[in-house]
Amino acid sequence: MTNTLKMNLSNVREGALKEVYDAVEEAFKALGIDYYLIGAIARDTWYARAKKEPRKTFDVDFAALVGSNAEYEQVKQYLKDHKQYQETKGNAFVMIAPSGMQVDILPFGEIEIDDDIRLEGNGLTTIKVNGFKEVYDNGTQSVEMDTGHTFQVATLSAIVMLKLISYDDRPEQRLKDAGDIGNIIIHFVDLEPDLIYAEENLDLYTGDDPNFEMFSMQGISAVIIGREIKKIIEGNENLLNRIQAILVDKTEKQENSPFVRRMADETGSTVAEVMDWIVGLKKGMEIG
Repeated sequence: MTNTLKMNLSNVREGALKEVYDAVEEAFKALGIDYYLIGAIARDTWYARAKKEPRKTFDVDFAALVGSNAEYEQVKQYLKDHKQYQETKGNAFVMIAPSGMQVDILPFGEIEIDDDIRLEGNGLTTIKVNGFKEVYDNGTQSVEMDTGHTFQVATLSAIVMLKLISYDDRPEQRLKDAGDIGNIIIHFVDLEPDLIYAEENLDLYTGDDPNFEMFSMQGISAVIIGREIKKIIEGNENLLNRIQAILVDKTEKQENSPFVRRMADETGSTVAEVMDWIVGLKKGMEIG
């Protein structure tokens, strides 16, 4: 975790989010639960920093470190009792704020069983949370919002990692993750200039290493994202191998991969350019 950033999120409806921030922060604090922001609102945080126009965000996602189903249910009950939140019939992990905003509260930690979270209820009651603990440990940054709230927010590299995993878990439902990853890579130079030109990454620009000499600027960005992902999950060999296998699959299938085609379509890039990025991610994780 690094120094706190001051963040203006007026372009992603910060005012509408204040009520949610107030309620969820109060619930987690009252119950002594650690958490961080993930999902679209985390992504939009970094886009706003670089004055990039984010997509419209209609929900907010929190990852919550809990030890049991009972502890997780306490969070939901607190929000119902004290903040007039409502549960949804179709998804046990979603609550609806009085304003109508959807709030996803995704538990991880000792509550996990074989990498799954399983709850009682109707609709979606099981999710996978691979990588959530690693992001909690190594992949968040403290961000101060204009509302006065300060949250730990998943970094862009952590978001890319989680989106690779979520797509791999449910490719038929998560194709938009490919487009999101492509957009992050396209804009990474503007979103993370400190990382792009950090001393540890200057080797990518010298031309001395044949592993990197053919990369475009977006390809270099992908290498740096890969390096950051490796830092986040270096202690989890199984997860490291899984993400590398995901990237190998995409490099082998190329234009036959729906993931690759979606990245190209979403960013207006060619398949060859997208493959440059995917190879960059893979090399960043392999070579460091």
